[in-house]
Amino acid sequence: MIKRLISLVVFVLVVMAAYQMGMVYFHDQQFKDAVREYAILASQPPPKPDETMRAKVMDLAQANQIPLDPDYLDISRQNTAGLGDKIVIKFSYAVNVSLLPGYKRRFDFDYVTP
Repeated sequence: MIKRLISLVVFVLVVMAAYQMGMVYFHDQQFKDAVREYAILASQPPPKPDETMRAKVMDLAQANQIPLDPDYLDISRQNTAGLGDKIVIKFSYAVNVSLLPGYKRRFDFDYVTP
């Protein structure tokens, strides 16, 4: 009886940790997809000011529960031959996740739009 109870508790803890970690990666992927799409749309004429793009990326971060600090967000333009400007958005952030009671782990994320 005790062995089953301990097994059940361990199983529940593993499922909780997997869920917490999975949600972090899910929100990260949703945010990366949104930023990639926005970078493509922002490169279309007419050109958008950097501050407008910065505000939009911060809004996307908030919508996807990403703790992005504006200091770790970089927006630049690359001139491609015959295609106009390409918007490159770089960002990095970290998330502390409570995987188990009393145990937190830090996950670092970096991204550069292609």
